Amino acid sequence: MLARFATGASFSTDSKGGGRESNSRLLPFMIQMACYLLDQGSSNNQQQRRSMAKSVSAYLSSSPAPSDSPTRPSSSSLSPARSSAGPSAETVQFMMVSSLLSESYEDWCQHRPAFLQRGIYHAYMQHKHGRSTLRLSSDSSSSPSTPIKPDEGSSTDPNDGSKLFAIVQPMLVYTGLVEQLQRFFKLSKGSGTAAAKKELDGDSGGLERWEVVMKEKLVNVKEMVGFSKDLLAWLEDMTSAADLQEAFDVMGALGDALSGGFSRCEDFVQAAILAGKS
Repeated sequence: MLARFATGASFSTDSKGGGRESNSRLLPFMIQMACYLLDQGSSNNQQQRRSMAKSVSAYLSSSPAPSDSPTRPSSSSLSPARSSAGPSAETVQFMMVSSLLSESYEDWCQHRPAFLQRGIYHAYMQHKHGRSTLRLSSDSSSSPSTPIKPDEGSSTDPNDGSKLFAIVQPMLVYTGLVEQLQRFFKLSKGSGTAAAKKELDGDSGGLERWEVVMKEKLVNVKEMVGFSKDLLAWLEDMTSAADLQEAFDVMGALGDALSGGFSRCEDFVQAAILAGKS
């Protein structure tokens, strides 16, 4: 579903109905179901999450697979037992969702630059092999991107910002969607105060603070329904971004792109592609 939001693909392909609005309302409840299935998969829920978090770290520390070709995770791929050493067979998108289910927001922020680099390289490889879907909406008027043929724009010239933007925009939208979910489920408005932290730690049953906040959000139907409206507003801003800098800004990752000595977002994207190739 996240990929459909990111690429503008039809939601009715599998369900034979529904659009962005109805699916945005469904999205938080799909996260609720994923958390339920994860908790049911082990007698030690916390250990299950810790193992999954380790698999995310192992994935980000490994070298990208040469092809970085997309795969569809099997029903058993939620199991962290698949986190072996070396390059992971899972896609970067799947590992982002694994982070959503297993890591704190602070951990996600630390990993976000690496996720962006992996995602950008993945998007480039998909484009290079003619697999990418560059349109962000079925309505051509709602997206600044236009389809590019596989043999066009394959150059990663950092001065060719418009083509780079067209190639990586869907992945930026996807990462931004995960960012929005991370913020909603793991950040509490009052969790920054000392009193709120003490209250959370006092009766948490050994859970980390973010796990307590997320559990509370997962049973708050009113907030989850309200979140869908905010998500659609954000998605509109994101898909109407005119260039890389605006897109990184809207998704809340401009600091990531301009870190490490980069003065332009195009340089960050170019470096991510070159790093994946090496």
